[in-house]
Amino acid sequence: MRIEVEGVQMLFTGDAEEDAEEQMLQQPERLQADIFHAGHHGSSTSNTAPFLDAVDPEAAIYSAGADNEYGHPHDEVVERIHEKGIDLFGTAEHGEVYVIIEDGEWELYTER
Repeated sequence: MRIEVEGVQMLFTGDAEEDAEEQMLQQPERLQADIFHAGHHGSSTSNTAPFLDAVDPEAAIYSAGADNEYGHPHDEVVERIHEKGIDLFGTAEHGEVYVIIEDGEWELYTER
C-alpha cells in the first residue's frame, strides 16, 4: 500500500517477501516513498537491496517486539538500511513511532 498525504509518500508492504518485491519492481515508479515501513518486521526475507534502491526512502520504520523469537529486525537488513543512509526507527528500540505531516512536511517522533 502506498499512501500520499500532502505530497509525502509512505510505502507499506506488509509481509511481502523477495518474490513479491521483485514483482513490485516491475513498476518502480510506484515504489518511491519518503517513509518506508520495512517489510516483514525487518526480516531478511524482505527488504532486498534492489527494492530499497527503488523505494529510496529518507526513513524506514520496522514493527517488532524487543528480543522477539524471530530476531527481527535481522542484522543484515539493519546494516543494509544504514549503508544506504536511511534513518531507521523501530518499535523494539524506540517504542511508539509517529509520523506527523503538516503543510507537505513530515516529522518523525518516537516515544518509549
